[in-house]
Amino acid sequence: MKPAAFDYCRPASIDEAAAALASSDSAKVLAGGQSLVPSMNFRISQPSLLVDIRDVEGLDGLEVDQDGVSIGASVTQSRVMNSDEAYSAVPGLRRALRFVGHLQIRNRGTVCGSLAHADPAAELPALAMAAGARLTVRGPQGERTAAADGFYLGPYWTGLEQSEIITGVCFPAEAPGTVTVVDEIARRSGDFAVVGLAAAFDLEDGSVGGARLVSFGVSGRPQRLAAAEEAVRGFHAGAAGDGLYGAAYEDAADAVGDIHASGEYRREALGSLLVRTARAVSASNGGKAGAR
Repeated sequence: MKPAAFDYCRPASIDEAAAALASSDSAKVLAGGQSLVPSMNFRISQPSLLVDIRDVEGLDGLEVDQDGVSIGASVTQSRVMNSDEAYSAVPGLRRALRFVGHLQIRNRGTVCGSLAHADPAAELPALAMAAGARLTVRGPQGERTAAADGFYLGPYWTGLEQSEIITGVCFPAEAPGTVTVVDEIARRSGDFAVVGLAAAFDLEDGSVGGARLVSFGVSGRPQRLAAAEEAVRGFHAGAAGDGLYGAAYEDAADAVGDIHASGEYRREALGSLLVRTARAVSASNGGKAGAR
């Protein structure tokens, strides 16, 4: 397994990186390389140019303040996962990252790289949507921000233009009374999710006042579960889960089938996963659900 021939550059600034990307229609950004390099080895991806951003100044910042957690494009997943400050502000980050591959992968893989790669079974794009994260994007025309919700268009397809780079992402601090949870079903620990759910629940006196629910591993991109978000209002630990299950099942009407699971299995599993998660969170009575 060897990649097709490609050129390589290692720019020192973000402007140089954007210019290099603009020079080729098939150029790709290299950060951690944990998704891109394997796809190149299988020749699924055949970029003509790799733009290595590891030396670009200003992309290695991990900042935590009252507004949330800001993560630069070259910050590794392990660094974020091991940050107690990041966990305190946005507990969902650690809960999502514990599912991402294995330690060796997280030591090299970057948060922003996963967001840009847009694997339909990846945890971080779904968490970004559920948490209301905002991406900072830089290209030849300057800098812009983009909401994660609406950024994902299809399998490995985002709102990025060819010459644009995600330079950072900001996950807003979890508000009082909000509990963010990530859960999934996979064949083995570290495998891609067969079915996954990222959810931000707003709790009111032990019941769910509202929620942002996002599935992953179910269809070609992470998706908001609109019907389930309506059905979960008022849900509590002792409530019957039939209505919530049915709403999630309907939201997943475009679930895909493959060698790992049928579309029907994914629809049913998503409904069960949501009911289980909603019961556990409402039973926590607003506490920090989930292990550190």
